Amino acid sequence: MKLCQRWITLVLSVSMVWLCSLMIAMQYGFTKQKSNVFSVPRSLNFTNVLRYSSNLSDIVKVNTTNTSRVELVKRDGLPKESTIYLVPRKRPKYVPHVPVLNRNKYEALFRDHPSSNKRPEVLSQSDKLQLHYDSSEPRDMLERFHQLINRYELYPFNDTDVIDPLMTYMGKDALSRTREKHGGTQVKLFLNFENGGSAIMKPWRVPRNYETLPDHYYFADIERHTAEIAAFHLDRILDFRRVPPVTGRIFNLSSELRGRADKDLRKRFFYSPAKNLCFMTDCSQYCGISREPVCGKPDMVEGSVGAFLPTQFKAMKKHWVHPFKRSYSKRERVDRWEDDPHYCKRVVMRQEIFKKGRRLLDIIDLAIFDFFTGNMDRHSYHTFHFFGNFSTLIHLDQGRAFGRYQTDELSCLVPLIQCCVVRKSTYERLLILQKEEYKLGDVMRESMSTDIIAPVLYEPHYAALDRRLGIVLQEINRCIAHAKSPGEVLKPEPRYSDFHQDFIPDPTTEPEGSNSL
Repeated sequence: MKLCQRWITLVLSVSMVWLCSLMIAMQYGFTKQKSNVFSVPRSLNFTNVLRYSSNLSDIVKVNTTNTSRVELVKRDGLPKESTIYLVPRKRPKYVPHVPVLNRNKYEALFRDHPSSNKRPEVLSQSDKLQLHYDSSEPRDMLERFHQLINRYELYPFNDTDVIDPLMTYMGKDALSRTREKHGGTQVKLFLNFENGGSAIMKPWRVPRNYETLPDHYYFADIERHTAEIAAFHLDRILDFRRVPPVTGRIFNLSSELRGRADKDLRKRFFYSPAKNLCFMTDCSQYCGISREPVCGKPDMVEGSVGAFLPTQFKAMKKHWVHPFKRSYSKRERVDRWEDDPHYCKRVVMRQEIFKKGRRLLDIIDLAIFDFFTGNMDRHSYHTFHFFGNFSTLIHLDQGRAFGRYQTDELSCLVPLIQCCVVRKSTYERLLILQKEEYKLGDVMRESMSTDIIAPVLYEPHYAALDRRLGIVLQEINRCIAHAKSPGEVLKPEPRYSDFHQDFIPDPTTEPEGSNSL
């Protein structure tokens, strides 16, 4: 009886092995190659063999009839980078930072060229957020910034009376409380200032010259505090004024963050084996890098500080799915807009919200902005609910921008390429920034030179901005060349008076006199 059971077990085991082998063969295909093709070259050590085996599927696709593995290695090389964030890897020779001796180009740009993206000279009550405070005068710098927000912009063109002092305020004012921002994919903290106002902090994670690895998905990429700072400066230079102010700051983890932390955050601080003070936070999705602690040296760390938008009812933000949203699945990698070159005109431009008003032109501006920064993580955008469908977009969350400087992500530019429309004012601004006396890369370098943690970006990023500017202008000129007239491509600024508002606030929840938009 026992012998019979053993035979049955053996037969079942062999059958299972055979079935597994068959399934693997069906999935990956039957490959018949000469034995020398799959022999490991003698020049490879054991570590390289493991790394080399990861490329086996690619090697199978190549016709290796007369090509040995050694020749394949000489031709294609081995992987040069680890797929782990913190593993030391080979990088190009470090490019030193170019010192900023003056801000001549930056000052000349704003002096010689007034805003072409103008708002009405006189704003009606319906163009403002109608914020209410306890006192007649704003109590802090954040409230002064909030009172500048209107239907067309977050702050006026070249504002130095509020925005510049606000940057200093966020970079130096004492903190009264720090707490963890729950959810999301990366480490973020809420900050409260002693003199009033709140902000969001993103800490230092990688060196300036770190470049996003090719094998990393955009939704799992690391967030860089420097990207938030640089995105704000770029937005201001492009004359969009849709990114809330962001500045750099050097934090003392002991006295500022842990010393002002609430009960939950305080429990997350610890000392590393190197005697550096560190902390961790929760993460809800794509948590690879978030499981790595943020550590000071020994307790000092850089970070970005972004201004909070107002939280009153009148300032509620509306969340919209981006019409050119990417897939966030590792299996289904292609969306309709990636396969259909006419997706914009067949689908997007037929939607009511994009037929009239400013929304489509705002989406094109956002695409140009994301192409400059290389931000592929643009799954949504926001507007102010109070302004209905004729509201400027709010460009939030730029942490995954400025990740690559050697390559350009042309997929970010698809809305412009397919729709072939753009604001005339945006086109004119780009032409100005192409001139040597207002060169975009130089203006960006000078603009960020006054930041507390300057230099903000690694030097090759400035050359990448100039290169991408040429690509954007090339695409716009291509659209103009194929159009019947330049007016089909270059659109004037939409006027609110020409827009038939389809959103009317509930008069029962709005103060008298503010329900007429």
